[in-house]
Amino acid sequence: MKIKSAGILMGCLCLLAAGSWAHAGGRIHYSNLYNPATVKTTRGEVVSLAKTISGNGKRYCETLMLKTQDGTFWVILKPENFRPKTSLTLQPGDQVEITGSWVSLPGKTAIIAATVKKGNDLMVLRDPTGRPAWAVGNDWHAP
Repeated sequence: MKIKSAGILMGCLCLLAAGSWAHAGGRIHYSNLYNPATVKTTRGEVVSLAKTISGNGKRYCETLMLKTQDGTFWVILKPENFRPKTSLTLQPGDQVEITGSWVSLPGKTAIIAATVKKGNDLMVLRDPTGRPAWAVGNDWHAP
């Protein structure tokens, strides 16, 4: 197999396996896709929870599938090692309200969550500009 073909094949496999967006030969961190102009709030039921390879390809981020009256959407929450200050826990069947930036990823629409509310519990993941709660200085990526 030629090196060029192997590189294309590997890029496609990484994109499919990780669920992240290939960009200029690398990966985009999901936080870089956050757009305050596309923020809206939706309510629905947590269908499933998962961990997905993060944009840097070295760590995992927590995600969920959310079933709403408009369809089922993939929600990107946070790096697995970030512990927000909340007692909120999630499990399939939970009714939640999610506010976040709606983005287009290859083959799907996704929500990059800013807040997740369940009952009276609120998990704050990003500020109104999209800056993650785990950001340190100018680095918006997972520690």
